Amino acid sequence: MKGLKRVFAVFACAAALACGSALAACGDEGGDVSCTVAMPDGAPALALAKLMVDDMQFGGEVDYSVVNANAIGAQVSGEQADICILPVNAAVQLAGSGEKYKLLGTVTHGNLYMLSAKYPETQITAQTLSSLAGKTVGCIQLSSFVGSVFKMILEANGVPYEVVESADAAVEDAVNLINIADPATGITPAAQFDYMIGAEPMVTAKTTAAPALKIVGDIQRLYGENGFPQAVMLVKSEVAENMPEFVSEFVSAVEANAEWIASDGAVMSDIVAAINANYGGATSSLNANNLNPTVISRCAIEFAPASECEEEIRDFIGAFCEVTGAELSVADGFFYE
Repeated sequence: MKGLKRVFAVFACAAALACGSALAACGDEGGDVSCTVAMPDGAPALALAKLMVDDMQFGGEVDYSVVNANAIGAQVSGEQADICILPVNAAVQLAGSGEKYKLLGTVTHGNLYMLSAKYPETQITAQTLSSLAGKTVGCIQLSSFVGSVFKMILEANGVPYEVVESADAAVEDAVNLINIADPATGITPAAQFDYMIGAEPMVTAKTTAAPALKIVGDIQRLYGENGFPQAVMLVKSEVAENMPEFVSEFVSAVEANAEWIASDGAVMSDIVAAINANYGGATSSLNANNLNPTVISRCAIEFAPASECEEEIRDFIGAFCEVTGAELSVADGFFYE
């Protein structure tokens, strides 16, 4: 039953043969082990969709827990989750030393898009970014991840920007960035902004409800050909050390999920039901109106192991720190081997 302590009776016996007495560090002397897997609601939860739909227990039992995005950091800072998905900047801030958690890999590579009702025929590309000078761009999470990514893009392309409080304060020679505090009311055709930046699956919900809103820019393509590391998956260092076979099997399932969720075999209603079943009584932002194969593709669900995404993450965190002034460091031991 969800929320209760999970016992890996079968797995513990098999793992003990490979790991010896080291297994005791993760549980009782008898070899009982518990494992919790936490993820924020929304696109990151799709990275584990098949695991929840099939209720994969890996020879024992696993407790999947979907939480509000604002609360996901506590799963790592409080060492509540054995495996956790969270934004890459938060992962580095909370666990970049590699002492408590290791980074298994990147699971999503960007789900951000630019919309406009005022300029629906425009397409914003790296070559046309400068055309945003003098315009207002409303942006969700302007002071955190989303806004920082867009600032990184503008700086990389030599386009000046200013953060302003409202359209009335807009300047002519820079891109005017304005925070969207509430996407529900801030991303509409009637909003004060010339352009708006939002995230899937909300983007599809908005454009479906208001056809005047059009997607006019792909933030991932503006950043680079392969997008950027957005959500990553961490594992407790003690779990990585004492249960390598489980970790390997879990990673394989996450890799398989990326292919499955883009296939005809993925039933959207089953995915939403599984996420809701693991959300502790809350209701997911994902529903039949905003989840479909197109949205799935725009969420860029793909697992890239630590060995393949280390350089990408280091580069991203370096640029993130330059834009935000944050002091984040990534230890060599942070990346799972």
